[in-house]
Amino acid sequence: MAPHTPEDKAAELAYVEDNIDFKAEQKVLERVEDNEAAGYVDPTLVVSESDDKRLRRTINRRILPLLCLGYLCQALDKGTVASASIMGWIEDVHAVGQDYAMTATILWCGIITAEPLANQLIRRLPMAKLLAGGICIWSILLIGIGFSMSIPPVFALRYLLGFFESLIGPVIISIMVQWYKVSEQPFVTSMWQCMLGTSSIITSLLAYGFYHLQGGKLKSWQYLHITIAIISFICSVIVFVFLPDSPTKAKWASEQDKKLLVERVRSNNQGLKQKHFKKEQMIEALTDPFTLCLFLLCVFNTLVVGGVGAFGGLLVTKAFGFSTLEAQLLNIPTGVISILTFIGIGYSVRKTGQTCLSMIGFTIPNIVGTVVLLTVTPGDKTKGGLVFAWYLMQIFGACYPAVLMLLARNVSGHTKRSIVYATTFAGWAGGNAASSQLFQAQWAPRYFNSLYIHLGLYACFIAMALITRQVLVSRNNKKIAAANERIAIEGEGIANLHAFEDLTDRANPDFRYCI
Repeated sequence: MAPHTPEDKAAELAYVEDNIDFKAEQKVLERVEDNEAAGYVDPTLVVSESDDKRLRRTINRRILPLLCLGYLCQALDKGTVASASIMGWIEDVHAVGQDYAMTATILWCGIITAEPLANQLIRRLPMAKLLAGGICIWSILLIGIGFSMSIPPVFALRYLLGFFESLIGPVIISIMVQWYKVSEQPFVTSMWQCMLGTSSIITSLLAYGFYHLQGGKLKSWQYLHITIAIISFICSVIVFVFLPDSPTKAKWASEQDKKLLVERVRSNNQGLKQKHFKKEQMIEALTDPFTLCLFLLCVFNTLVVGGVGAFGGLLVTKAFGFSTLEAQLLNIPTGVISILTFIGIGYSVRKTGQTCLSMIGFTIPNIVGTVVLLTVTPGDKTKGGLVFAWYLMQIFGACYPAVLMLLARNVSGHTKRSIVYATTFAGWAGGNAASSQLFQAQWAPRYFNSLYIHLGLYACFIAMALITRQVLVSRNNKKIAAANERIAIEGEGIANLHAFEDLTDRANPDFRYCI
């Protein structure tokens, strides 16, 4: 290769100087209103493919397991009473009539009450510490429930359990959005949502084992509560020690990697964190039709899923004719089905880019299973088929992670997000609160009326999924048309320059909705 001439060196130096001036000019153009990202933002920084893969592997290794651990704890804590219900708990606490159903309803009422406060705390306080503190409090409350031998203290403790569990969904989504790109979030959401199925397997195995402990100082269901409380407490310590509050607070990341971690999520156009409350964003959140869509999707989904989860054990024992031990073992495959369907819907969304249509597809098996339970009479020859139909009815649960995918990827502006998150999770809690009331004691053991109501809810969910998709498609079309018009006049600019300005999804011209 020929040596560089003085002219070549002069031209190279001029190029470098021009490039530095260009970068400096572009940095001036960007306005940063993000408390966590400030000082780590550089719109001219290019994240190479090798760096992106390296950072993604690091995040998957250091962050994702802790998110899964947190969600596993709340699923275990919340689901203990459902397993205890067929272990003699109902008789031991003298529950009658709708008392058992009310234990579920009251927990969800606690979540509804706390959601607005929880989401404002998430916006202002260190999120990892909030998550760890919440898990610790749950474990203490669960110990209390394990030693409650009458319904009134159970009601009180279940309400408090729900109040503090209101943190879990919003805080995990908020942490996920900080670390993962929009394209990665369906997979990540599926992973931590799989903990619902994992918790079902763990609880069923523990319940099966503890059910054999009869005649001791403690009841078998008390051993179950105490064991899960200890597991939760240990997990709270792990989360507190190892989970960073944001990418810029990660002690294991170098200063350069912190910049790369911030810049790799620039294309999300959602920023990291902004503590200042903006009234105009609150108004937009409350008047945005998409907020109502998310709320209703959660309500229609959980009105079904919550009831099937709470009363599944009673259906298997009282309606299908299986023993308590058989019911505990038959419940294990429901956890496996949940895990497989959560992974399946995440894969479907990632491959097709069609969240709403994927949800509709995952609703069909539940309709089939419900019709079977309504039309087939229980008997020795049919109870196997009825259990299979009941397994089919677990698939609709995968639509909830898909709703969370819509929520996580389609809302921007930190004040707006806090309001929309609170509204969405209030719908989730509200549907779950009412779901057990759809199973009235006088409708036992086959709950025909409950299942007819479920058929109507499936129709409502499908209709709302189609409406939600149309809302998002229409918004994207308008944004794309406006962008094309702007490019024709001004030319191409730097992509996603408004990512850290704390703009709402509707105000940010670079934001695109995932349908």
